[in-house]
Amino acid sequence: MEIHQYISLVVIAILFHGSIAQDNTIGVFYGRYTDKDEEYKRIVDDANDHVGDDLRVTHFLPELINNEKIFYSNINQALRVGICNRVENTNLRALVVPNDICDECRNIGGIAGDAVNPVLTTDLSYDSNAIKLYPSKEDLTELFISLVNYTKWRDFIIIYDHGAAERIVEGMMAQTQRYRWRITPYQVTDLKDLRDKLRNSRVKNILLFCEFEEIALDVIQMAIDDDLMTDSYHWMLGNINLPLIYGQIDKIRLGRAYVTRLVMDFGGTPGRFTTQKAEPLDEWPYRLRLTYDAVLTVYEAFKLHLARNSNQYPRQTSKCPGSDDSGNEMSTLMEDLKRVNFEGMSGPVNFDQRGNRVNYTINIYMGKGLTVYFHSDLRKQPLGTWTQDIRSWELQNNRKWENGNNRLHMRAFRNADLDFIKISSLVEAPYLVDDSERGFYGFIPEVLRKVKKTMEEELGLPFDYQLELVSDGDYGRYDSVENRWSGLMAQLTEGHADIAAAPLAITGERDTAVDFTIPFRKAELGVLIMHPNWVREHVFAVMFPYSATVWVFFVLAILFVGALLWLMSYFNPYEWRSLAQRGEATEEQGNYLNMWNAPWFQTTTILFQGYDHSPRSWASRTMSAFWFWFSLMMIFIYILNLSPFLTASKNLARIKDIGQLMRQTTVDVGFVRDSSAYDFFRNNEIDEYRRMWEYIHSANSMYREDSTIVGKIEDGIHRVRHSNGQYALIHDRHTLIAESRQRRCSMYITGGHFALVEYGFAVPSGSPLRDQLTYVFELLHERHEFDGLMNNDTWYDPEKDGPCRTGDETLWRDQAIYSLTTGDLIGIYLLLAIGMAVSIGFFILEILAYNLGFGNADGVSLRDRQSRGRPPRQMTTEQYAPTNGASGGGDQKMWL
Repeated sequence: MEIHQYISLVVIAILFHGSIAQDNTIGVFYGRYTDKDEEYKRIVDDANDHVGDDLRVTHFLPELINNEKIFYSNINQALRVGICNRVENTNLRALVVPNDICDECRNIGGIAGDAVNPVLTTDLSYDSNAIKLYPSKEDLTELFISLVNYTKWRDFIIIYDHGAAERIVEGMMAQTQRYRWRITPYQVTDLKDLRDKLRNSRVKNILLFCEFEEIALDVIQMAIDDDLMTDSYHWMLGNINLPLIYGQIDKIRLGRAYVTRLVMDFGGTPGRFTTQKAEPLDEWPYRLRLTYDAVLTVYEAFKLHLARNSNQYPRQTSKCPGSDDSGNEMSTLMEDLKRVNFEGMSGPVNFDQRGNRVNYTINIYMGKGLTVYFHSDLRKQPLGTWTQDIRSWELQNNRKWENGNNRLHMRAFRNADLDFIKISSLVEAPYLVDDSERGFYGFIPEVLRKVKKTMEEELGLPFDYQLELVSDGDYGRYDSVENRWSGLMAQLTEGHADIAAAPLAITGERDTAVDFTIPFRKAELGVLIMHPNWVREHVFAVMFPYSATVWVFFVLAILFVGALLWLMSYFNPYEWRSLAQRGEATEEQGNYLNMWNAPWFQTTTILFQGYDHSPRSWASRTMSAFWFWFSLMMIFIYILNLSPFLTASKNLARIKDIGQLMRQTTVDVGFVRDSSAYDFFRNNEIDEYRRMWEYIHSANSMYREDSTIVGKIEDGIHRVRHSNGQYALIHDRHTLIAESRQRRCSMYITGGHFALVEYGFAVPSGSPLRDQLTYVFELLHERHEFDGLMNNDTWYDPEKDGPCRTGDETLWRDQAIYSLTTGDLIGIYLLLAIGMAVSIGFFILEILAYNLGFGNADGVSLRDRQSRGRPPRQMTTEQYAPTNGASGGGDQKMWL
């Protein structure tokens, strides 16, 4: 700066200091909130002290009637009586008007700016000639739209009070079709009614903006007291620099609500302002800071006016319309008010030609903990920045704005690591496979690649991520004793990861601790069993229709009935033996029911092979009839009960619904703990599913050492493989398919289509990643990019790959699971083999006996007979004929 310019400024300052004090007075009005405890009045006096004696202030406190403060309820009263009448006979150079002089009016500060000038407003005002220290309605609307678009909210609630805030709501409602928003506006009229509405709403995204920040603070206190600022809620606090007291901050941190705060960028040093207020500047109500700056603004404008007009004072404030003085002539100070440029308590103070505040920057903070509130010494880097004017920001920061013409610049959300998005998952084919050569591959990595592409190319948000496996390979369960989660859930709740990307079922219990996106996949549950053809039943399962006791009694029945028939044949005079002795039958006929032939008679009748000769006496025939009936019952009962024992391993393969699964009693059913199937049954309210859960859970409580609920999918697969058909695992069907196709090929999936579970990505509660990912998933679903993604036969563990992967199942092989196999009939084959061995033994014994002469009529062996030249003994036809006219009845072969 040259010396003559410096001297000129000094002279102007001296002249200004000597002249301004003559009669430069401003009027400051107070309303329902600004009059409370005279805090605002003291701040105005502090600002007046800061500028010295060069400025005077007239305080317009609420009027008293009968010692009661009067607050106006309509615009006409507030303007005519509250402002115009009180300033009519004063020599004021400017007015400072808050909106709370009429807290039920809309835009009273702006209207006053059209009636009197110059007027400075410290609350949201619009469409007027007033000098507006609070950011304009248009800028705030654009800021809120940009923030909501960044977070990708689709369903959200807007809480507002009235007046100017209602105009912002109207501006956002006009964008619903463009952004496909579903907005629910709630006006604050009664806090209890608002509380009930929020409790009954499923929407947890809330934008809060009130014209009066005192009402916004009341809403926050209500939300804290009624547990509406807890996990799963995202509160966007739209009021700039909203002051929160320590008690509120602490409770919000404990409640773990996700909070977005807007903080005006303040580049000055708070200590350079004169004030007696002890609280740090961060704890001041923003209107209080604007009130301080309003006094400084008028002071700076006075200086500019005197320098520009050769020490001529600005004229007094214009009169209200209808007075003798013209109310339409602008004050000469208005031009200088729009030219001020200084760093105030509320940030940079500049105005455009419409009197709107410009050239400021708002920092956006998102998260929990210290993000809710902090002092300057704990200040964190903001997640984003919104600037009112890009060119001004570039000049101030001496660098180029990073987001083109978009006034909002947001960094990618990071919670666990500042350099990348940290994603946790676990190995479970085909969702994710970890291979030493190929790295991670499967459904989840493919989805993440699509998400990254959509995020960066269509949303303009960087999505650099790192995929890591959770160490314990667990989905995560809540420990009520330690009050913490495990597994994937712990990665999110303890801040170690930004996203959990896995086949993680969406459940109510998990949703209270984390936030889920919309489902990226709906998966069927299946039942994995050992393939029926691989089940090895008991060798003598064919004998199981009858118990061992029944078989013993059956053999005894054969023996006793055989012995009884032999005794009857031996002693009964009407039987074949007696007839042969009397010469009325042949000797051979007399041996029909001897000790050896009676059991053969029983055997042939049991097997429905008929018999050579029937008994002749009524006693033996009666016994035979009852024996026939007994044999018929035993055989048919045996046949009717044989099938279940031969097809026991096939029954589970026929199960199509949960009812059939519950009715079977031969197989233990289990889950992988905390898996989608486990959560589906545990949290299901449908009676049938609930009974299934209670049955399995109670069984595992009683027999804890042999629990059917396993810790990992690998444990469940191993148990199915080695259970010989005695264990069934309910799990995600695609995971089971991947496992059943791998070596060894001894498993089969059944269960029909009895249940669907939903999988979603999980993020820390309140994280903006939830709505961003949900938005991306909606796009991918609309484009059908998820369709067919699971039909990839390469997503398997190469170490377990086997020939049964091919999927070339013929009809014969497909239906073979219901067919009886050699393994099912091994007992029958074994019995036949035993019979063959016994018959061969008898054959050898008979040959030996005959050759040795045992059982021959003359007692001569075949070898002796041949050595003596004696021909074999032959029977004549006469020997077969009955003698003495004996009847031949019963000598024909009889068949059943």
